[in-house]
Amino acid sequence: MRFSPVFLLSWALQASATILQNGQAREDPYPGQAPSISLEDGSWRSYGPDASEISYKGRWDSKYVSWWSLPGIKLGFTGEQLALSFGPQTSEGVLLAYRIGGLDWEFSNVTANATYQFAGSSTPGLNLSNNNTFEMRVTNWGYGVQLSGVSVASDAKLVAAPAYNKTVEIIGDSFASGQYATYEGLSSWAYNFAAGLGDVEYSITAYPGICLTDEECYADKARGMTYQWFYASDAGVRANATYGDHPEKWNFSSHQPADLVVIDLGTNDRRPQNNIPGSTFYDSYVELVNSVHKTYPNAQIVIMSLWGNFTRSGDTYIQSPFYVSEIQRVSQHFQDDGFVHYFGTKGILQHNDIDPQEHPTDVGHLKIASHLMQWTKLKLGWEFGATGPEVQHDTLYWNNQDSYR
Repeated sequence: MRFSPVFLLSWALQASATILQNGQAREDPYPGQAPSISLEDGSWRSYGPDASEISYKGRWDSKYVSWWSLPGIKLGFTGEQLALSFGPQTSEGVLLAYRIGGLDWEFSNVTANATYQFAGSSTPGLNLSNNNTFEMRVTNWGYGVQLSGVSVASDAKLVAAPAYNKTVEIIGDSFASGQYATYEGLSSWAYNFAAGLGDVEYSITAYPGICLTDEECYADKARGMTYQWFYASDAGVRANATYGDHPEKWNFSSHQPADLVVIDLGTNDRRPQNNIPGSTFYDSYVELVNSVHKTYPNAQIVIMSLWGNFTRSGDTYIQSPFYVSEIQRVSQHFQDDGFVHYFGTKGILQHNDIDPQEHPTDVGHLKIASHLMQWTKLKLGWEFGATGPEVQHDTLYWNNQDSYR
């Protein structure tokens, strides 16, 4: 649920990471590396990051720097060429997932002050007579990009990609952000749940190590979600280096309001290093729900129980959830209001759905997502969206690496 200074150092020094398939290194871990190019030959038409045709997904600040888990962009374009340029606040070697339309995700490392070509004449899925839809997501919660421009062929143009009518926001910690899963954010239960609903917009406001309560959890000087949810940036080291004690406010009014908000928080509060008292945790949870409801008055809010730990007892394993009575009390507090719903996770995961880093495996993430999808359909009347675009990519049992690009 957190990262140490030693981990951060080793993480920063690695240009790329190994993906393990049950202990075996994957030969081609990141298919789809985009070439670095120059735009100086006159064959390109360029747009600034403020172009109206670019739709930003998740949270980005006013300098077009991405934050939190799985932020991205979506746009349409004509022709057969597309390139993205990245500014100085782009993390070195950050891994992006990208695709044309609903085809398989491809992956490419990019870095600061460089331009990469993501579509060319041989790119699968290009429709040269009509608009192409391009989507890009930052896979890792700890890194980000600064978009400085988008370029197409000189005789082509950008077009806006239509937005979906429904919006989902997931608020969470390392579990929702997919820490230690194969493709982190793109392997998380939060992504699998939201994307599995089909034609919905989604934002994953999640970051490892964050507490629900506004405390300095793990002594990393990170603010809790009751505070950080109101800001564009997350509670991590990169954000602290960028903003210090003066983060940029998130402008909720300039974005599509959420119709459904799912909250999965509290595991960090319960960790021995933090040990937030139950009464404080309860008060903070009520505060967060009230903030979400005030911001999105028409949204349904789902609060998830915490699956906690699995410990061996004789010839089996026993699950020990966290803050059971406190989260149930939060649900009861809002019972008569009708907009808060309780989703119990106990029994969904087994001990072997938790990887060696104490987080869900890829399969564990899928279990959570599929149960929550079915619950959302039965309880709230949302439909599944098996309309063609790929959701999960290269599912494995686990990736036991602690460094990602």
